[in-house]
Parts: sequence; structure tokens; C-alpha cells
Amino acid sequence: MKNLAGQVALVTGGGSGIGLAISRSMVEAGMNVMLASRRSELLEEQVHELNALGPGVASAVSLDVRDKQQAAGAASATLERFGSLDVLVNNAGLGVQDRVIDCPEENWDLVLDTCTKGTFLMSQAVLPFMQEQRKGFILNIASQAAINGYANAAPYCAAKFAVLGFGLALQEEVKEFGIKVHSLCPGLVQVPTPKDAGQIKDGWLQTEDLAALAMFVIAQPGRVQLGNIGLWGV
Repeated sequence: MKNLAGQVALVTGGGSGIGLAISRSMVEAGMNVMLASRRSELLEEQVHELNALGPGVASAVSLDVRDKQQAAGAASATLERFGSLDVLVNNAGLGVQDRVIDCPEENWDLVLDTCTKGTFLMSQAVLPFMQEQRKGFILNIASQAAINGYANAAPYCAAKFAVLGFGLALQEEVKEFGIKVHSLCPGLVQVPTPKDAGQIKDGWLQTEDLAALAMFVIAQPGRVQLGNIGLWGV
């Protein structure tokens, strides 16, 4: 397993939930992390908390992953702050509860633009640097909705199916540069994290479960390529 201390990560949707849990594990492992989110007021609070943990360093940048210029700006801000960019976690996403027959077009666009277009734009933003340094890791947080269909969730299923296919295609394009692309496909995740174990829902994953798996995947030796991993609560 690789020693991740000193590596630099950019985590979208990093202000809460899964993104924050992954960022926390990274900082505890000695990685430097740029948290990115539209919720700029929340980011500063979380950065303060993470920097108190150490040994890694956290910073923050405001980001709407649907905007190409902001995506490029987040990558640039990470490089300016930490001097490198080794890992991108594409975690930003959302869903809507709509039947196809009456799903508003704007809801469809919102989900696809955030989950799928955002993953594309962020990956595109970091690739020039990763290809130049001939190493890097792009971790997409997909979903069980990327491999199963669910009623009242067609936009989300379509978006996550697309993320999975995008990641598989991107891996073929970048493997010659030593870059790895991997997608995690979790089932239901309990967010926010319950304050005590007695509040954990049966059959739901916890954010720290995703964080632990993300760290395991990222720390694999360069010679190892894992298949996309699905996980769910029991």
C-alpha cells in the first residue's frame, strides 16, 4: 500500500457528508486536501475542524461543478495552494424524486449537469497536470443507482450510469500516463452521520464506511487496478 502522506487531493462536495468524511480521513493520513463546494460558509468551518486534526492541511475553494471556469479555477487554486494535485474525488451530486412522466426538464438538467457534467468538467480540469506528472488518481463516487434502476429516480440513475461509463472510458484514455480511474457504487448512506451508534439505521452505510474504502482504493500500489466496487449496508 502507498504511503499517502504529503499527497494532495481535491474533493468536490467536500463540505459535508461523504466528501467531508473522505477529506477527514485524508487529513488524518497526512494528505493535504482542498475542499470544494458551493456552500462556502460551511467550508471555512470544516477547514478549521480538519486543520485541528492534522497532520495534513485542509483548505477550501468555492465551486459549482457545473461551471467549466469554476472547475478549472478549483484545480488551479489547489495547485497554487499546495503545489501539486495527486487525487481528484468527484463526489458532488444530487437527486430528485420524480416519475419520468412528469419530471420537469429543469430537474433532469440539474441532476445530469451536477452528477455527470460535473464529473466530466472536473476530470478535464485536472488531467493536463496529472498527465504531465504521469501519475494521479480520479475517484468517482457513483452509486448502486449506476447499476440498478429505481422508480422515481430516473434522472439520478441515468446520471450515475453515465458516471460509471465515463470512468471506464477515461481509464482507457489515461492508463498510459499512470493515472488510475475508479468508481465506488454505494447503496444508501446515512447523512448526516448519527450522533451515537443507537441511531444508525439498519441497512444503511455510514460516511466513514465510504471514507475507509476510498482510502483503501487510493492507497493501492501503482501496479494494481481494481474493478469498480459496489457496497451496501446490511
